Amino acid sequence: MSQPSLSTSLGKKILSLLPLVFLVIVSVPIVGIGMNEGEKVLGLKTIQVPVEGTGSMYPSLYWSTTEGGPEDGTKTVIQEYRSTPELYRRFSGITIAGRTFFHRSVADGDIVAFRNAATNAILKADNKDTTAGFIKRVIGVPGDTIELRDGFVYRNGSLISEPYIASPRSTYGGTTLADCTKLTVPPNKYFVMGDNRKISSDSRYELGLIADQDIEYLLPLSEQKIYQSLWRNTQNDAALLGQPTLSTEEFVNLINQARSTQKLSSLSLKSALVKSATTRGQHLLADKNTNYSMQASMTAAGYTNIILGEFVSYGHYTASELVQNLLYNSGSSKQVLNKDYTDIGLAAVDQDVNGCPTQIIVGHLGGYLPATYDAATVSSWHSLLDNLRSITPSWEKAVNYNTIDQNKLGQLLTILHRRLALATEITTAMDSRTWLTDGQQTRIKADDTDAKAAEDLINQLNQ
Repeated sequence: MSQPSLSTSLGKKILSLLPLVFLVIVSVPIVGIGMNEGEKVLGLKTIQVPVEGTGSMYPSLYWSTTEGGPEDGTKTVIQEYRSTPELYRRFSGITIAGRTFFHRSVADGDIVAFRNAATNAILKADNKDTTAGFIKRVIGVPGDTIELRDGFVYRNGSLISEPYIASPRSTYGGTTLADCTKLTVPPNKYFVMGDNRKISSDSRYELGLIADQDIEYLLPLSEQKIYQSLWRNTQNDAALLGQPTLSTEEFVNLINQARSTQKLSSLSLKSALVKSATTRGQHLLADKNTNYSMQASMTAAGYTNIILGEFVSYGHYTASELVQNLLYNSGSSKQVLNKDYTDIGLAAVDQDVNGCPTQIIVGHLGGYLPATYDAATVSSWHSLLDNLRSITPSWEKAVNYNTIDQNKLGQLLTILHRRLALATEITTAMDSRTWLTDGQQTRIKADDTDAKAAEDLINQLNQ
């Protein structure tokens, strides 16, 4: 019996190894995929975290024009890391022999994504996806003392450099942490704010402090180099302390540019409204609940008009920042873009309030809106006018008639002439859609008495 050749034997061995080779080829990628995903779960590798482009983390993250920002995604290429930032998953950690592994600590400057009951409530109120959570920057860790003063952040008594924020001197207190109030961050809590401070809903407001367990993703400050080309130079920030920043003329020009795009007429800057806005701001700084109203300040300044409006902002703004902020907010946007407003006044009032440098910006608006009157009311006044025009001449002819009580006739004619003048004024005003004056309103109320007196006199004279 012949022996198999060497080549035949080698071929069989190779064939016998093929299943093993195939298994290795298939399993290596699977193991690789598994390790890759495992590293993501353990927080060793970053993953993309979709965020809504609401602008609170601008300039690092994308801020869409649809949300009031400057970036149009349909015309500009938006880097993916700005719309879907890559963060590390916050793994709870593995504890072995009393030591915890793979749990990342949180430090000042880190970007964190989190969810809790407060984020759900805020997003629900804004009709947004409540599962999205928030993404903010850590400004204070447990033990840090935070104070907001004159638009800047002080941590542990020192003014901190913040190149990542959208604009300098833009951090002001809110409902949870007021200006010039010190807050020491308690254990297992963090004080967070958005980089676009003037529109960010964060720990200064109803969001409050963030619990450690609520943080799901983070990106350490040391690994944010990808964003640094978008950040500011902070060298001259401190020079802004105590300095005015708002140009009224520039603000009016920018608002009128926005109105022009909506085919609306321009607003005129009125000195009387500047005066009323200044007075109103002084009263609001002295007492936020002041009884000195917008109407009172306008009246004192000598300004009157049919429709009146007011917007108030605390903090320092440049003209462009203030315009952007007003247009971003739906309520104030409708106000400054209202077609019926024609006049505007603006005042930035600086004042120390209990040792805290505070600025309030007050804008006053005025405009004319044509009056509208109920058709039945207009018709009744025209009928009255026609009736008075018909009967007055006949009574005028009775003057000097011996059979007529001339004393009572004189009283009647006085009333008829007064009512005729009033009816003429009212119908003219209603037909031209002009508003009735306070004096005319008072005379209308008195006309009921005149009508009754005229009727009594006519009955007496007819007898």
